[in-house]
Amino acid sequence: MFSTFKCQIFLTLICIALCYEPTKEDLKCFNDYETEMKCSLSSERLQSCSGHKLNITHPVSNMFEKYTCIFERNHHSDNCECNITVEGFVATEIFNTTLLEGSNVLLYKTFMTSDFIKPKSPVLSVQKTENGNFNVTWDDQYEKHGLVAGNFFEGLRINLTYGIKGGHKNISKTVPNTVRSYEIVAKNLLPNTNYILTATMSTDYNDHSIPSDQSATVEFTTFLPITETGPPLQREPLPADRPSSMQENLVSRVLR
Repeated sequence: MFSTFKCQIFLTLICIALCYEPTKEDLKCFNDYETEMKCSLSSERLQSCSGHKLNITHPVSNMFEKYTCIFERNHHSDNCECNITVEGFVATEIFNTTLLEGSNVLLYKTFMTSDFIKPKSPVLSVQKTENGNFNVTWDDQYEKHGLVAGNFFEGLRINLTYGIKGGHKNISKTVPNTVRSYEIVAKNLLPNTNYILTATMSTDYNDHSIPSDQSATVEFTTFLPITETGPPLQREPLPADRPSSMQENLVSRVLR
């Protein structure tokens, strides 16, 4: 009996070390509020993505749409990731997910669309203006006449961050997506210096709690200030430069 008890303890310890029992916190899902829903499974104890999948259902017009999301290893991290294509999202829709390893159910988790929106990454552009400032514009990457409701665009916010390339201090500015541009004033920057600019985007559908992935970095360079110069000043002739009265009389005689 004692040997059996020790064996059970030994097997329990092995299971604690090797068996993977994920929690709801290990499963994260995001949607871009257009067509993509992406989920990730992360844990230090997750040895392999093989065999893990996510069954997803959500009601559409009194019916249930069903999806199967197969996890694969992310090439840039240790996370297991999968994604599905959805024909449009509604803010109040509910997505029910079931995580399985093979046929073994590991957990259930429910998501409301608005709570897990992660907007697309904006694409930035910087142009120097005639007055020497820098005009920042962006593309939010959403189709304006597609599946996304108009008020979604009005609730998007652009979070700009810029600073000296290689420096440690940055300036952050937040502007509504609807303004479409932001001007960085050159006089507030160091001359002849390289700057870098990035941005994220967030939505008021979830109180801006989930920023997008960071945009690609854009660089811009300030120039040396131009020194203002005027016409050369006219010098008053010195007394030594002026002709004497004797010289003036001599010149007048010669001219007669």
